[in-house]
Amino acid sequence: MEEIKRLHERVKEKIEKSNASDQTQANKHKKKVVFQPGDLVQVHLRKERFPTKRKSKLMPRADGPFEALERVNDNAYKVNLPSDYGVSATFNVADLSPYLEDDHLSNLRANSRQQREDDGGPSVEPHHEPQGSLRSLSIRSQVKEMVQDFLHQHSDPPGYTPIHKPGFVSLLEGDPEGVISYMPHSLKA
Repeated sequence: MEEIKRLHERVKEKIEKSNASDQTQANKHKKKVVFQPGDLVQVHLRKERFPTKRKSKLMPRADGPFEALERVNDNAYKVNLPSDYGVSATFNVADLSPYLEDDHLSNLRANSRQQREDDGGPSVEPHHEPQGSLRSLSIRSQVKEMVQDFLHQHSDPPGYTPIHKPGFVSLLEGDPEGVISYMPHSLKA
């Protein structure tokens, strides 16, 4: 009878040792996540729990930031979730991740004109000329002149007869306002 009890104890110890080994192996990739009340978290939008938020694969997989209100236990937290989500505000830690604000991404648009160490020159502010100012008229006339010079240099070679198709631009002429417009060949006088 004593021998059976010792055998039972050895088998029990071996099972406990094997279970502990299996548990450490299975939990190698897991890290303990602890949120404090007031921390900002993102919620993973599982298809089963949020069917209206995950209708297609192109919709976001996470939403947030939301405030962690309280810790229910080691594995669950209550989150300040708006009522329009229509689900319980208690989440498993597997569905929560810390919200990390990307300062560099949010400031890209605001700081795009600031000079940085890798910029070639000073920042350039856009300069808008009033419509009809002398400078804008001068630029229009220069552009118009350049286009006409280009067209004159690249005119048809001798002996070439162009094929005229209706609807194609065949003549460029300057408008009195300096805007270049077109006339189809069939309308040409």
